[in-house]
Amino acid sequence: MTNELDYKVIATGSTGNAVRIGHIMIDCGVPFKHIEEELYKCDTLLLTHTHSDHINVRTLLAIRKKFPRIRVYGNYDVAYQYAVDEIIGTTEFKIPKRETFVMPFEGKHDVPVTYFSILMDGIKIFYATDTCEVDNPYYVKYDYIFLEANYDIQILRRAAKDYARRGYDPITNAARHLSLQACKAFYYMYRKDESTPLIELHMSRRFR
Repeated sequence: MTNELDYKVIATGSTGNAVRIGHIMIDCGVPFKHIEEELYKCDTLLLTHTHSDHINVRTLLAIRKKFPRIRVYGNYDVAYQYAVDEIIGTTEFKIPKRETFVMPFEGKHDVPVTYFSILMDGIKIFYATDTCEVDNPYYVKYDYIFLEANYDIQILRRAAKDYARRGYDPITNAARHLSLQACKAFYYMYRKDESTPLIELHMSRRFR
C-alpha cells in the first residue's frame, strides 16, 4: 500500500504550471493569487525551466518578497535569468531541516529543463514535465509518479494533415513533449505496485 502524500496540482498545461508536493512547490507559472495559499505550506521552490508558463516573473518576485523563507532552486539557465538560492545540476541535494532528498536530472526540451526524483519522508516521488525523454538510471520504483502526458500519438497523427493545411506542423511541435503512450510505458515500468498513483501533467487540449 502506497504511503499517503499531501499534494495539490494548482495548474498544469500551456497556460500555467504549479504543483505542490508536501513542502515543495514545483514551478510558479501562475498568478500569485492562485498560488499564495499553498505557499504557506512550503519551504522550497524548484524551478524546472525558464518558460513563462513555468515561471511567472511577477509571481516569483512576490514569493521572494512575501515568503523570504522559501529557498529557490533552479538549473544554470534559470539562474542566468532569475535570482535563485542554489544552482542545481545532476547531483543529489538535501532540503535543509527536512528528511527530503532531491535528485535532479537533465530533460530534453527546447531550453535546458530539469526533472526530479524526490525522497520525502520515505515516500519515493518522480516528477517530470516539459521533456520529450525521461530516464530512470537507478531503476527506482516510485510511490507516486507525476509525469507529462502531453498528447496521444494516434489523435495527433489524425489531426496532423488538417493542421498542415493551415501552415502548422503539430508533430514537430509535439516532439518537445512526452506522449501519453510514453508516459504510460514509464509508469508501468517504474511504479512500485498497482496502488502507485499516476498524476498526468501538461495535457494538450487539442491532442488528448
